[in-house]
Amino acid sequence: MRVVAASAREQEETGVRSGAARQNGAGKPAPESVRAQCEKILASSGFAGSERLSRFLRFVVDQALQGNQLKETLVGMEVFGRKPSYDTRLDGVVRVEAVKLRARLKEYYDAEGVHDPVRIDLPKGGYVPSFEVQGSPPLDVRVRPQRRRWWMDWRGIVLRLALLALILISGYVINQRHPRPAPRDAASSIAVLPFVNLSSEKENEYFSDGLTDDLINALTKVQGLRVVARSSAFQFKGKSPDIRTVGRQLNVATVLEGSVQKSGDRLRITAQLSSVADGYHLWSETYDRQLQDVFAVQDEISRAIVRALEVRVAGDRGRLVSSSTQDLDAYNLYLQGRFHLNRWRPEGARKGIEYFEQAIAKDPGYAPAQAGLADCHTWLGVFGWSPAREAMPQARAAANRALQLDDTLAAAHISLGYVKALYDWDWPGAAREFKRALELSPGDPDVHFAYSLTYLAPLGRLDEALTEIQRALDLDPLSPYKITAAGTIYLERREYDRAVEHYKKAIELDPAFSHAYDELRSVECKRGRFEKVASVMQAMRAAFGDVNDGAARAFVLAQQGKHAEARDAVRKWIEECIRTQRAGIACGAAEVYAGIGEKDLAFEWLDRAYAERNPLLAYAGVMPFYDNLRPDARFTALLKRLGLAENR
Repeated sequence: MRVVAASAREQEETGVRSGAARQNGAGKPAPESVRAQCEKILASSGFAGSERLSRFLRFVVDQALQGNQLKETLVGMEVFGRKPSYDTRLDGVVRVEAVKLRARLKEYYDAEGVHDPVRIDLPKGGYVPSFEVQGSPPLDVRVRPQRRRWWMDWRGIVLRLALLALILISGYVINQRHPRPAPRDAASSIAVLPFVNLSSEKENEYFSDGLTDDLINALTKVQGLRVVARSSAFQFKGKSPDIRTVGRQLNVATVLEGSVQKSGDRLRITAQLSSVADGYHLWSETYDRQLQDVFAVQDEISRAIVRALEVRVAGDRGRLVSSSTQDLDAYNLYLQGRFHLNRWRPEGARKGIEYFEQAIAKDPGYAPAQAGLADCHTWLGVFGWSPAREAMPQARAAANRALQLDDTLAAAHISLGYVKALYDWDWPGAAREFKRALELSPGDPDVHFAYSLTYLAPLGRLDEALTEIQRALDLDPLSPYKITAAGTIYLERREYDRAVEHYKKAIELDPAFSHAYDELRSVECKRGRFEKVASVMQAMRAAFGDVNDGAARAFVLAQQGKHAEARDAVRKWIEECIRTQRAGIACGAAEVYAGIGEKDLAFEWLDRAYAERNPLLAYAGVMPFYDNLRPDARFTALLKRLGLAENR
């Protein structure tokens, strides 16, 4: 509004518009034009909800226009409330916020401000903004004199006040009759965004990610505090999101941000807790400690958040963060293993095994490392990247060892539950493990995910499975993996449109998440929408390069009545899987043969899957790809062998 007002005054005085801004020298805008542009930026959607960044931008622009020097210490004191004695080497708040400010300015000029006359940037390496003229609007544009509007005289003002009073009275009556429910989470919800790695070595990123994970895990112990899960919080990694955007997408009232600087055995951690409603800080602190104090610092941060939010800790008043190892080398190796596992790629799981085994070699009593090792082997076995008869027994051994060391470790109960459900087909045993995990960690979305997808769904309890996966998504709303799992449950319910909707959302969040593409392709094959299959395959080739689409082509050929060609396509697909050493293809082959009407071949591959103890066979009772086999007595016998007939 200020920009428009200033422009109007100039037009009334001169009758012409002489340019976007009067310039002081070539390409440099006048100070009044810079101030007007700054106000326009601050009123934009990207800055309006970020009081912190708005204060930062306004301060550096004003100081630069006055010709004052801008030092990091000055910015820290005037903008972020630091004391005059604060040490910029220990407190990186200005550097962290400068990165966000540069990114936010770029976003503004890439969208709303692309045609603005003045460009304001914050060059890297300092805090002095630059001002440039982007271009000039047409010259000699005549301005019509403004007429006095009817609502600006006294009668209009009286009428507007009367209308406003009527609206307020109506709103009061409506609210008395239909009061709005209180916000579901109020102040008792938090998202811990990935801490920024300010270390000189980029490989220390695993450490900043690990510290974020540990804080998330610690805060889940706080009674009444809803904590967003890792995979959703990490959707914002490497970005500079507006706090309001984070609050809206994750449905939280507060956000914790911070930075980590690790150098040798020294550790500097900066953390700040902000309110989503107004962007103001509720609490902030900087810690300069020895690396060996990392667990104490995590506990201090967690307890400071508890005090700021005025919530209480469940159970005893002991530490929120405690170490399962006193060996810092083992802890570092464990963090690196978790860093690779969290990538949800086969190569990441294999790399995770290496680091977890090294951590265990350093400290054989390190229970979380044993649980991480179990997760890696499970992931490889379930998705066919390792033979199930090799991977799943190793997962069982690691999970049992973790529970021997610490039977209150929910993650180990989950790992053992996976093995019992998907490999042993021991459904009562799986139920015990998952329910114990739910007792130990009811706020952990991974527990609800596991109970839903690997216990309730295989048993055909799909309404309960849907409820549980929704609980997981409430805590982890931006997880591509959990969104895909919800899609699979809709697929099992034969709600194909809902399944497709979820698979597409997962791909949008992570275009490199191959599992979502596989599921989307399968459901479109099942529906016979082969133009959609072709579209998915095109997207897969763009994302992953060479893709073996023999199974999908077999479905298409069979629907076209080309049965010989369909069988040939399946054969070539199987040969390619064997050549690339892809284990666990038996269930996939059975699904394809069932889909093209080759029932005898489908049962041959189902028998092979049973002999291999293929984990995906646990879903035989609910997957739609076997629907045309269900009337056959051989299929009923298979369900009995899997323990599914009596449990359904």
